[in-house]
Amino acid sequence: MSISELYEVLETTEDGLTSEQSGIRLEKYGKNVLTDTPPISILKLILEQFEDRLVQILLSVAVLSAIFSCIEVRHDTGNNPMWKSFVEPFVITAILFLNAIVGICQTKSAQGSLEALQKMQPSLATVLRDGIWQSNIDAEDVVPGDILELRVGDKIPADSRLLNLQSSSIQIDEGSLTGESVTVSKLPSEEGIVSPNLPIQDQRGMLYSGTVVTSGKGRALVVQTGMNTEIGKIQKGVTNAKEDTVKTPLGLKLDEFGNTLTQIIVFICFFVWIVSIPKMNDPSFASVWEGALYYAKVAVALGVAALPEGLPTVITLCLSLGTRRMAQRNVIVRKLPSVETLGCTSVICTDKTGTLTTNEMTVVSVLLLEKEKRNPIIKEHHVEGDSYAPVGVIDEIVQGEEVKMSPKGAVADIAAVSALCNDAMILGHDSDNQTSKKAFERIGEPTEAALCVLSEKLGGMLDHYQENTLPSVLASANVNEWRSTYERIATLEFNRDRKSMSILCQKADASGNRLLVKGAPNLLIERCTKIKYRDGTIVRLDAELRRKVGAKVSELANRPLRCLALAVKETSNLEPSLKRFKPSTEKRLTAHPLLRDPSKYRDIESSLTLVGVVGIKDPARPEVADSIKRCTEAGIRIMMITGDAKDTAISIARDVNIFSSKSGDADVKAFEGREFFQKSEEEQLAILKKDNIVFCRAEPSDKQKLVKMLQNLNEIPAMTGDGVNDAPALQQSAIGIAMGITGTEVAKEAADMILADDDFSTIVAAVEEGRRIYANMQAFICFLISCNIGEIFSILIATICGFPEPLTAMHLLWVNLVTDGPPAIALGFNPPSPNLMTEQPRSSDEPIMTRWMMIRYLVTGLYVGLATVGIFVEHYLSQGITLANLANWSKCGNTWTPSGGMPACDELFRGSNRRLPQSLSLTCLVVMEMLKALSAVSVDSSLLQVGPFQNPWLILGVLFPFLLHLGVLYSASLGVPALAESIGMSPLSKTDWFSVLFWASPILLVDEILKAIGRYLKSRKQNEKNKLVHQ
Repeated sequence: MSISELYEVLETTEDGLTSEQSGIRLEKYGKNVLTDTPPISILKLILEQFEDRLVQILLSVAVLSAIFSCIEVRHDTGNNPMWKSFVEPFVITAILFLNAIVGICQTKSAQGSLEALQKMQPSLATVLRDGIWQSNIDAEDVVPGDILELRVGDKIPADSRLLNLQSSSIQIDEGSLTGESVTVSKLPSEEGIVSPNLPIQDQRGMLYSGTVVTSGKGRALVVQTGMNTEIGKIQKGVTNAKEDTVKTPLGLKLDEFGNTLTQIIVFICFFVWIVSIPKMNDPSFASVWEGALYYAKVAVALGVAALPEGLPTVITLCLSLGTRRMAQRNVIVRKLPSVETLGCTSVICTDKTGTLTTNEMTVVSVLLLEKEKRNPIIKEHHVEGDSYAPVGVIDEIVQGEEVKMSPKGAVADIAAVSALCNDAMILGHDSDNQTSKKAFERIGEPTEAALCVLSEKLGGMLDHYQENTLPSVLASANVNEWRSTYERIATLEFNRDRKSMSILCQKADASGNRLLVKGAPNLLIERCTKIKYRDGTIVRLDAELRRKVGAKVSELANRPLRCLALAVKETSNLEPSLKRFKPSTEKRLTAHPLLRDPSKYRDIESSLTLVGVVGIKDPARPEVADSIKRCTEAGIRIMMITGDAKDTAISIARDVNIFSSKSGDADVKAFEGREFFQKSEEEQLAILKKDNIVFCRAEPSDKQKLVKMLQNLNEIPAMTGDGVNDAPALQQSAIGIAMGITGTEVAKEAADMILADDDFSTIVAAVEEGRRIYANMQAFICFLISCNIGEIFSILIATICGFPEPLTAMHLLWVNLVTDGPPAIALGFNPPSPNLMTEQPRSSDEPIMTRWMMIRYLVTGLYVGLATVGIFVEHYLSQGITLANLANWSKCGNTWTPSGGMPACDELFRGSNRRLPQSLSLTCLVVMEMLKALSAVSVDSSLLQVGPFQNPWLILGVLFPFLLHLGVLYSASLGVPALAESIGMSPLSKTDWFSVLFWASPILLVDEILKAIGRYLKSRKQNEKNKLVHQ
């Protein structure tokens, strides 16, 4: 759309809007601010914490237990304290509320994306109102139709169309929006007309809200404000992604596990209660209702036995411990569940700039004219380095020597042009703590910063390089010396027509001026008539030499490198009025007939001497290639999503092993964003199913679409990013990873975790840690479940056989919370498996407990149940009570009576005398679970191969609860008899301990046999897979 059409559509003129018009439009379009959905209320957050199925089961058990306790208290005629009846529901409820508090705090800390986006918007703007330029207009009050004035350093307040330039050019840093490091030159008026369907990077006439003017000055017409701007669309994407957020794989598996557990528990509890109906009318009960209440409490005890009450807390603690380990590997975790999600990541969608590359433009190649056997050749010299650090060797050019020894040679001229024809600067930071700042950073254009670094690597102006030279000295020592030695007389600003920039300068001890020029090779070399050899000899730039230079430049461009030609014009070749021109004031400078007219700059920059060509790129991080190779070995695919051109993207992909270095362009999967999304949905999904892929010229919305499609393919995508444009995809993905150094606050707020060092290899370390965490979580979840299975069998066997319950609900809570919790947490410290990063990512639908593991733990649980009931029965048999009598204990005093010397029925089965056999059962159960915890240091390996001492925390995790159990067991000896009494324990004798060890120790043998069977089955399954692969 032309400017005149825009004026018509927006109903404005070159004089801008009046205050009255702006007020009307402010009411119509609203404030120029970003809006968000209202924050979740505390009440809703509390309710969300109880949506988990496992939590709901625990809550139901607590309610039932409280109801039965109320009934029991109402009918209790004894002197038992009331609080004893409510210990069980109180403990369960306390656990639930503790988890709810943790969940609410975690959710509240994850909010803040909107605030970060709003910080990117400017507070004031310079606007043409009522025909007058007003510089104090609140940016919130800018409306469509306003005309803005923009200058260097300004943040653009709204999406606008560039009307005209007040300087020769205007450069905009759109990195926050597009993620790319190179600033963009904008075109005014009708020159900026392009198709509206083109990506943001190609909209040369548009200025976008939140981006920054890096050079030049201009005026623009506001076309969109608030949520209708590109940054507003990103905010909408973040909000929509929040609504689309899915649970982590572990969360889904726990929900599935909770649903299954609910069905099993309800069935078993109901079954036990139904089976017990004939016994409810036994004479030992005052009425049928008392019997029904008794067996209902048994059923609730069974429910308590089946529930791993400590599981939610243990999972939270394990994830928290995992975050601490990750922090030591430079990964800051913002959302706990993301720790586990890393373990099953199958695709990493990564940005290019700043993630795979350093986001620091670097000169990697220098072309010089040299002689080889008297024949002129264009020789390439490779430059070491991949950042703004001014340290690196240049092939066959000794740092400092050539500039100093041959001051009129081509190398010295390249150093001079790089340092002087340049407004950038490199800063060095001497701080030992480089987590928040890099040692070297730029001020100014990235390309010019790269030239500054090249000048430092060439050296020659100062001899300051020592082993321990501080960054602040290294950063710009030579460049500063060049700039103090030469006085800048005038600057011929960059122009998009001639695509070059030059300065007129004079050396302190010289009487004449020199012109130093840099620019695009295709245009600058045309204006060169001579070329300088490396040794300083100057020859005519004939057709043959032009052909050689052009061929070498084309070779660099095809890699692809961004090429700049460097040239000089000596005093003798300058226009007479410029040879010794030295204005005393700015007014005299602008009055010069050649310098005041930019159209004459091309004439000044003619008859040049070419001194060299440099090739610049944003280089790949040196460690990334090995990291991506590790990802491939681990079965993780890589998708690079960038706004760069296709050739550049493919080149970097080859450098970092996304594509093979030997593959041709036809053999790789590389698509432009629009090209890919124009394909049918079936084609798109087929492409995404396999191989590493590169998406270039991608827009912000493309990233979010790709993440959604991968999730529809049941992939677990991790998304990396640093710019505002990455925020929606970071929020949408299963795990969003933001850059800590170069990342914007918006990206960090939307992400699940942050890389403190911006290093892609840290992601691989985090994936390894995530797999380790999942393996350890699986170990302790299976440990807790296997313990609960043993408790279920204990109650089930006793109920079916008609024996008194060997464990009360309070005993089961003691085991589940106190003695099982610490070993389970300690299992989170298990060492990683050596082949952890050579295994394929686990499937998102893989159950936490596989079929074999369920069989295995059912077998061990059966033994635990038999042993727990066995030691209980053994105690009564030693008292002279037969199995038949024990099975009919409720009829004691009716159909049978205890032998002489034995306690009365009530004391034998319901009083303090039953506390001893129950203490035997409880202690036997605790010892077996401690032994199982020691065995769980490895799921499959034998204790003889991987012993518990490989995890010292596990030894402490077993020792602490066992000592705690002993402390309660013998609390009477410690002067606190009420402690053992409240839980229902009695001290054991030495004979009792022998009995405990006799029944408990075989669990190790049972577990070792099952581990051996598991290793055999795993080996057979792997062999079958290998056979299929080789068929």
